[in-house]
Parts: sequence; C-alpha cells; structure tokens
Amino acid sequence: MATLSIDMQVEKRVREIVFLLMKRPITEEIALQVGEIDSFKHLEVVNGNWIGFEQDEYMTGEEHGRIEMRLLLAIGNHVVEHDLGQVYPGDMDFVLSGDKKSLKDKYQPDIAFVKKDRLQKTSGYFYGAPDFALEIVSPSQYRPKSVEKANIYMQYGTQVVWLVFPSKKEIEVHTPDDVPDVYGIGDTISGGDMLPDFELEVANIFET
Repeated sequence: MATLSIDMQVEKRVREIVFLLMKRPITEEIALQVGEIDSFKHLEVVNGNWIGFEQDEYMTGEEHGRIEMRLLLAIGNHVVEHDLGQVYPGDMDFVLSGDKKSLKDKYQPDIAFVKKDRLQKTSGYFYGAPDFALEIVSPSQYRPKSVEKANIYMQYGTQVVWLVFPSKKEIEVHTPDDVPDVYGIGDTISGGDMLPDFELEVANIFET
C-alpha cells in the first residue's frame, strides 16, 4: 500500500508539472512555478513557448561552471568597483518581449549586466533586455543558432553580446552595427563604452 501511495503521489506531481507546461499564455506566475522545479530551471521562452528541454550535460559541466565563475568574478568585481550597475548570474530571467500576463520571449544569459540607470527592483523577472549579455556555448550547440540568439538580444536593445566558445578557446564580441570581433589565446578584450577601463586576458578564462 505504501508503494502504491508513493506512486500515486509521483503521478499526481507529474500531472501538475505537465499541466503547468501546457498552459498558455505563459504568465510570470506560471514561469516562476516552473522555475522552482530543478530540472526546468534553465527553460527559456521563445514566441510564447518553452524551449530548452534538449539541454545537454555540457551546459552544467565542470568546464562550463569554471569559465562562468571566472568571467562572473572578473566582470562583477569591475562593475562593483566602478559602481556601474548590476551583474547577474545565469539564474536571472530577462523578459525581452511580453508582460506578466503573457511572456513572449524570456532568456537566461549565463552572465548579464544592466547599467545603473536601468536597474529594476523586483522579486520577479527583469522586463527588458540587459545592456550586456554573455552566453557560454556548449560543444553540441551550433554557432549559427548562438549568433541568432545574440541578434535577438540586440534586436531588443542589448548593446554588447559575448559568445564564449570553450571548444575553440575563443570569445566573439557582437555589437548591433559591426561584424563580430573574435578573440583567442594571447588577445585582450576591452570593455569599451559598456565597461570603461575593463580589460580581460582571454587566456585567463580558459586556462585549466
């Protein structure tokens, strides 16, 4: 009987989760509930539908975590030191389009920066694009798809997007008006107008 009871509880929970994922439109309330489920914390929303169920093991592997932490420390320390705004880790959701009653496009950059004059005090999502977004690209992801995502960020107002490719030990810097600049081992990336006086040696991010 105890086993049956546990099975019934599991089935009930699965039904609740499926029901949440099927509801449309996706509201902030629904998305926050889905985000409380460990397996679905990484899900994003595109055109009003969930994406990311195919996430692979590399997205949360040691290499990904190591690179993300080094970048987060480097950028975050600079932003705090110069009082530029706020840096967010990968669990921060940005609603690029839509509102609380209907999320259209909701992304989770691995690292994001918002300038001081655009900060929002909220217990929910940030409505608008970050000024700077950074995505660490897993080995199984195709570059064109990552570039497409960078273009979507910029379409909604992001000024700089970094695509980090651990497999190639390269970082692409995308801006709305220029072709991307590619930086590899031996190069130094400048923060430009987005992060004044910031410099990053690419080798320091990828060294083991």
